[in-house]
Amino acid sequence: MSQNQNVLDVTIIGGGTIGLFAAFYCGMRGLSTKVLEGSSFLGGKVAQFYPEKNIYDIGGIPAITGADLVQQLIEQANLNQPEILLEQYVESIHKVDNDVFELTTRGGDVHFSKTILLTTGFGIYDPIPLEHKDAEKYAGTTIHYMMGNPDRFRDKQVAVLSNQRAGVDWALTLAKTAKHVFLFCKGTEFQYAADVDLEKLHQATNIEVRYNVSIEELKGDGSSLHELQILSDKEESSYSVDELLVYQGVKMVSAPFSEWNLQAEKGRLVVDQNMATSVPGIYAAGDGIQYENKSMIIATGFSEVTTAVNSMAKYLNPKAVAQVYSTVEYRYKK
Repeated sequence: MSQNQNVLDVTIIGGGTIGLFAAFYCGMRGLSTKVLEGSSFLGGKVAQFYPEKNIYDIGGIPAITGADLVQQLIEQANLNQPEILLEQYVESIHKVDNDVFELTTRGGDVHFSKTILLTTGFGIYDPIPLEHKDAEKYAGTTIHYMMGNPDRFRDKQVAVLSNQRAGVDWALTLAKTAKHVFLFCKGTEFQYAADVDLEKLHQATNIEVRYNVSIEELKGDGSSLHELQILSDKEESSYSVDELLVYQGVKMVSAPFSEWNLQAEKGRLVVDQNMATSVPGIYAAGDGIQYENKSMIIATGFSEVTTAVNSMAKYLNPKAVAQVYSTVEYRYKK
């Protein structure tokens, strides 16, 4: 538990793609900035659900994978060296005087800010963990619930446990870098998987698929997993593995808009043309807001960020210029 008495200009709640771009843009406006991310990683849904997939609808970038986009946004945000903190799920927000918000996290940490920018999306998606008595021993080291950058599995023996389309996507992506991929389906089929992907799966020379699988034993040295013992169609088998990826779905933890006393409709924040919420000094951008004809794409969120941050700069200093230009602000940066 900690209490940081330093009062910043802006605290961004949510370290997904929109929050990361907001951190950069706040810095370009000369605003002292902190990012509070409730989970253990940056990049939000992009990092969690489609790091391996190409994104095509961001201007000037013909195609970029989700993982690469997140990495570039982190590098862009760090141009201005904002403070970025993970596992800081904000539970309460209230004003301690007319100019300062106090933000308290689930762990009891306290932060102070003159304004707040919400880029939470709908909330946090917690992966459903593997139910096995020894799973916790290897979680975060050799058992993973996100694929992330597939290069980290290069030349390794990787097992994937899933009965959903995500498992198929992961296996096909990993096959390009891993030495061998074992895809274990808990049932008789992969839910929502496309026929064309299933065909690619069975044509791959370094992917082995087993159905009706349950993991009976996890063997390792207590920190690194080395072997899986499985039961498949009543037949026991052992597999030497370096890593295990698990996808069994997610449980959503909704952003606590009502606890923050913010006006919302159908789970999304109500904002005006300045991206201001119902509470003066709190602004929002990204999937967690709604207005007429809103497009739910990343590029829209980037645009909302520029509007929100420029509005926040004027809120903090009514004499501030309406907007700035990167070609001017960074004209001496190499």
